[in-house]
Parts: sequence; C-alpha cells; structure tokens
Amino acid sequence: MVHSEGEAPLAGIKVIEIGLAMAGPFCGMTLADYGAEVVKIERVGEGDESRHWPPYFPGEVSYYFAAANRNKQSLAIDLKSAEGAALLQELAAGADVLIDNYRVGALDKLGLGYEALAAINPRLIYCSISGFGPNGPRAHDRANDIFMQAFSGNMSITGEEGRGPVKAGISIADVGAGMFGVIGVLLALQARAHSGRGQRVDTSLLEGQLAMLSYHLTSYFATGRAPVRRGASSQLSVPYQAFQAKDDWVVVAAFTPRMWQGVCRAIERPQWADDERFADSSCRAANRATLIPMLAEVFVTRTVDDWVGRLSAEGVPCTSVNSIDKVVADPQVAARDMIVELDHPTIGRLRMAGLPIKLSANPGSVNTPPPLLGEHSRQVLRGLGLSPERIEALVQSGVIGIPA
Repeated sequence: MVHSEGEAPLAGIKVIEIGLAMAGPFCGMTLADYGAEVVKIERVGEGDESRHWPPYFPGEVSYYFAAANRNKQSLAIDLKSAEGAALLQELAAGADVLIDNYRVGALDKLGLGYEALAAINPRLIYCSISGFGPNGPRAHDRANDIFMQAFSGNMSITGEEGRGPVKAGISIADVGAGMFGVIGVLLALQARAHSGRGQRVDTSLLEGQLAMLSYHLTSYFATGRAPVRRGASSQLSVPYQAFQAKDDWVVVAAFTPRMWQGVCRAIERPQWADDERFADSSCRAANRATLIPMLAEVFVTRTVDDWVGRLSAEGVPCTSVNSIDKVVADPQVAARDMIVELDHPTIGRLRMAGLPIKLSANPGSVNTPPPLLGEHSRQVLRGLGLSPERIEALVQSGVIGIPA
C-alpha cells in the first residue's frame, strides 16, 4: 500500500487480537498505535482477564488493562459456540493479521488455529505468542512473566551479590515477547508484499528472554562460567553502577579508558588512574571487590547534583536514580511527547505512555482509550455485513456481548 504524507504506516492493515493480559495485547496495541485497525476479541461477560486486576481507576477500569489496550475496538464473542467461531472465521477472511497469546492448541480445538484460518485466507499472518513456543517438551506448560524471568536465567543475574534473586521491576518477559511479536508481524508483512502469502509467526516469553540475555550467553559459552548477580553494577565494567551519594543515589557508567580517567579527576583521586590494579577494564573487573568500596567511600561525601555536575564536566555518563514521579515531569520526556492524555468515557482524563518510535513522514498516534467490554461489537459485525436484526439476535442469544 502506498502511504500519503502523514498517513500512519500501518493504515489499512486489519488485525484481530485474541489476547489476554500483556504480551498479546501489547503487540496489538503497538500495531494499533501506528495505524492498524485492531479488533480485540474478548469473552462475553468477562473480557480480557486483566480487566479485573486491581488497582482500578474510578469506574472500575484496571490500570493494567488500560496500559495495553488503547486504540482498539472490543468485540465480545463466545468463541466456544459454533456461531461465534463462524463469525471469527468470517473476520479472519478479511484480516491481514491475527495475534493470539492463548495456551498452545487452545484455538486449534475451536477450529481457529493457523491451518484452519490460512485455508480460508492464505494472506493471513498468524502471530502466536506463548510461554515456551509451539513445540518441544514444555510447549503446553503454563508460563507468566515472573515464571519466565526465573526459568530463562534472567533472575539469576538480577539482584544484589550474595542475596536472593530479584525480578525486574517491569514485566520484561511479557512486554519483550509482545515487542518481538510486533517485529515478527512486520517481517511477515514485508515478506507478503513480495510473495503474496501470509505465514505463521511464532515467538514466546522464553525466546524473548534468551534473546535479551545477549552477551551474557556469549560470555558463558566463551568462559564456561555462568554470570552472577552484581546488584546495580555491570558484569564487565567497573564502575558501572549506582552509588549512594550524600542525599540519594547516583549512577556512574565508565566503560572506556577516557571515562575512567574522567572519574578519577572528578572524584579528586588522579592517582587511581595510574594504579596497576585499575589500569584497564580487565584489571578493574578483577579487582572490583577492592575498587567498588573505595569508590563508595568517596561518592557518599557529596550530593547527587554535585557528582552529576563534576562527572558530566569530565564526559562521564551519570544520572540521578529517578523515581517515576520525577521522570514523568522531566522536560526531555515532555519534549519527546512520551506522556499522552486521553478522554475515557467512565474515568475521565487518562494519562499514559506515548509512542516510543517517531517517524517523520508516517507517524503513529494515540486516538482512543482502552475500550469498554464489547463496546464495538455491533459496529464490527455491521462491518461484516450483518443486518441489525441478525446482530440483535446474536446479542439476545449471548453469542456476542455489549456494554452493560
């Protein structure tokens, strides 16, 4: 499709999202943010389970649900009924993409798996996001974010040295899998532009976490030593961590010889730059148990602002450890339009994260709040050509749902 100046890059792409919680919905939301028409399929009367996860905005809208479901339409439909499955097949016949993060095999049992829908629509791109992937001994096992942070090895390298493992503060396994799902869909759309055919796209929480382990894996394969927890410091570089200053915490990231020399000048310890124990990055890493306490004794003597000023003047990357209330008020965040506001029909003004990717000619946008359960059921079915009488019969039979 040729895009005119200013048109969203995914305008004209129709997406069906059969998603729960975060991974599938985050994938669908990202496509919607950049112009795709996303119809979120939800269970009649219940909806996405995350609608019921507290805390809530006034009006019983879950914070969690709101964060992953803007820019979508909601169709509440009973997929376990023959009529509901047939309606989904009809939607899939005209769709470009289907996203699901149900358990492996769940949609196949309803006649809604890849093979069945690809037979109806050979151009369909079917993106499945699961815990472990669709094959292998654990393909049918359940997994969620903290489970996969633990299983993948991520938690083994997160936390303070000598203490217990710690999960990442964000849902990195879920969100990561959602992002890899987006990448897979875009790759498949590009391939379809040449071949004319869709395909199955598979990713999982496991594969996303292993990909993110990146250099930790190559380090292990090279040395045979599994990385360990280093707290707020790096496995490889010293200093590359948070230090307690006089009033708060400051992060110092010195990973080149020039930066290390800058640290020594900023902290008024120029002799450390010539100390053979700290001569290069390998020496500093080998002697981290000596060097880090020495640095800690210095950093605690001045305020964060003092250290940021001194280190920045020497070209050393450094920052305060911001709490979320501070970062959302930062002028740089505002300059990049990373906080957006929406009007929601039950909770009023809703603020949330903006779009992380900026395109100069074909930008995305945030247009609509997360939908009410079944808010667009009638609208979506009208788009399929169903008569008002037929839609009303489906509502009365419970095959589709509308807002209470």
